[in-house]
Amino acid sequence: MSLEYELEPKVNEISRLALERYAESLRGTGFKLDGNGSIVVNPDEPSLDEPPKVRKRLENVWRENWRVFNDLLNEVLYRFRTFYRLDPLDFTTLISNLGGTRRGVAPADGRPTSVHDRLSYADDRWVSSVDGMIKEGHWGGPAEGSFYDQFLHPFHGAVEQQKAYVRELSLVAQSYHDAVAAAGRDLRRIADACIARLNGERDRTELITSLSVVSIIGGALAFFPPFATVAGAVSLGAGITSFVASEGASEDQTPQRVTIDGGEPRLILQSTWLAILGIESLLADLDDALGRGLNQDLQGRSSFASPGLRLMRPDIADRPGEFTRLTIGSAPGVPLAESPVVASIVDLYRAGYVNLAGAAYEYDRAAAKLGACTIAHPLTRFFPRSVPLFHEACDVLVGILRNTSGSLADAGRALVQVATSYQPRTRSYGPAPPTRSWKARRILRTN
Repeated sequence: MSLEYELEPKVNEISRLALERYAESLRGTGFKLDGNGSIVVNPDEPSLDEPPKVRKRLENVWRENWRVFNDLLNEVLYRFRTFYRLDPLDFTTLISNLGGTRRGVAPADGRPTSVHDRLSYADDRWVSSVDGMIKEGHWGGPAEGSFYDQFLHPFHGAVEQQKAYVRELSLVAQSYHDAVAAAGRDLRRIADACIARLNGERDRTELITSLSVVSIIGGALAFFPPFATVAGAVSLGAGITSFVASEGASEDQTPQRVTIDGGEPRLILQSTWLAILGIESLLADLDDALGRGLNQDLQGRSSFASPGLRLMRPDIADRPGEFTRLTIGSAPGVPLAESPVVASIVDLYRAGYVNLAGAAYEYDRAAAKLGACTIAHPLTRFFPRSVPLFHEACDVLVGILRNTSGSLADAGRALVQVATSYQPRTRSYGPAPPTRSWKARRILRTN
């Protein structure tokens, strides 16, 4: 249910009651409001004995009083209605697209949908099995060591940092969501309190707002896996620090109080106006905190500027010929279909053509989805500092993911080239003498 749907009837009721109360305040003055909303002489009330000049002066005073009151009423109505475009559902969709929260639920078929889950899928489903081929001894030689040290091992570290980066973006989105939801609740309470005062209730209404930097960021953190605190900063794991969470922890925790009081309609509207400004001020405080945190994230080498986020394209992807130094041997008398050479070459081809290509695809899809994670323009009215930085952080990570996808694709093509062009290294040694044993032939081949 949108905020406009819930709040607009209350706003219309405030307008109706305020005008009724003001009209009542004119009784006995000799003036009234006409159908056009102007102050005119009331013919139903006895004419006062003031001289015409005095009466004209009184008329001008009441007209100015009405102008001030009407401007205040319209300002209150306008302030309420500026919040109508704030919809928590917009941020729910954004959080779902980013992923990384505790409440993320995988689809029934197990395929990933969020940015965070696609990165996990690329690692767990595609790249980790390539690790297994090396660890099981299917590949050997200098190229295997280079491939693992320069590519596979750095990739696993990079993907964990990239996922931590996504969790930080989700934390910001969750903070926006919770702030918008809290602002909506407080605005409904303020409107109800204003209506009650305009209806004649005399009890002073004091509200404790649920909107504060500490409560919003602290509440948002509850939707994520437990984060550790390292040297006073909140760690997202994999060596990535959340400056946004750290900003929230440093804010004043004193709850904000909002009061709706006043006996006459102008004072009631004035206190309502100040209460709405208080909500806007609290949103501005959150915007400042998120902005400071994101700015530090973008510059910090323990955060979004971490060198570990970026997977360098290894030399072996540029010079795939080095892979010809793979040492793969076979035993005599083994059927071709069961030959370790054939099996290893098939695995090599599959690793490049299927596994690394599959991981590159997941990264491409993750980058595309992240590029579409934007915040609608009307929402920037309340978060003018942090939203541009959020978009900048998304753009930086999109570039990182696309670069990683390119590295995966390059490495995959290199493995495919090696698998399709591999030839046993026996030419330089000539044909093996028939009298030599299989063990001797293998020694020659591996030296």
